[in-house]
Amino acid sequence: MATTALPVVEIAKNTYEIDEFDCGSIFVLVGEEKAMVIDTGTGIGDLRAVIAGITDKPIVLFVTHAHGDHVGGLGWFDEYYMNEADVGKYAMEGVEFRKNYAGFITQRSGKTYPYDPDTDIRPWPADAHPVRHDLVDGQTFDLGGRVVTAMRAPGHTPGSMVLLDPATRILFAGDACNCNTLYGTVPGDPTFVSVETAGQALKDIYALKGKVWDKCYNGHHDFRDFGAPLDEEVMPNLIAICDELVSGNYEAQTVPGMFPGSPDRTVVTKGTVMVTFRAEGIHEPQ
Repeated sequence: MATTALPVVEIAKNTYEIDEFDCGSIFVLVGEEKAMVIDTGTGIGDLRAVIAGITDKPIVLFVTHAHGDHVGGLGWFDEYYMNEADVGKYAMEGVEFRKNYAGFITQRSGKTYPYDPDTDIRPWPADAHPVRHDLVDGQTFDLGGRVVTAMRAPGHTPGSMVLLDPATRILFAGDACNCNTLYGTVPGDPTFVSVETAGQALKDIYALKGKVWDKCYNGHHDFRDFGAPLDEEVMPNLIAICDELVSGNYEAQTVPGMFPGSPDRTVVTKGTVMVTFRAEGIHEPQ
């Protein structure tokens, strides 16, 4: 079994999406001098080998947020950039979460994958000590003939960040913009971000559409075809839901939890977009 044979597609010139068996999407942006890798997936197989098949340039690793399905492969890199607001709030090395998550994806999709979560999702190497560099709003990275810019997007996590790539006019959104967007935290939770704050951050990002970016790629391709961008209605519908929640003019429904055994969740939907929330977490605390 070759778990390094992850599917790869070139989505734009020198820009690649790696499919980690439906668990996550990893992106590689190749400049003249360096390559940027966006997220590291759940940690199935040898991501470094897959990247080496794309480019041999030095890697700059950009982490959109600290959830295990985006940092699972981080232990095989020496350094990375991630926003400070996510530090210490998530079990980034948690191999059990990663195994359970991969198992859940298999059950949800009904597909068969060429890997075994129990053997192919490994703990980080014992000597893994990846060094974090801070990632802040407006920070730029010059890859050589290609300059990309980080932008804050708190909501899914406090430190969520997106990346703007003017060369391809692509917005790499991580989990800040999904068809299945998860908020659901409340004041007092160390990971709390209000829907009010999340919605404003999305408006700031959307205001740049047509100016800096045209297409949006999120960190999971389960709501879009592999290699294809999100539908253009996703972000405006997501913003509209946030506005409805903030105004109090919404119709909520209860749906099953995302994971087996997890509690039911309260959601609002619009078009193809579903937002999970808790009423106590809509507004900024007074």
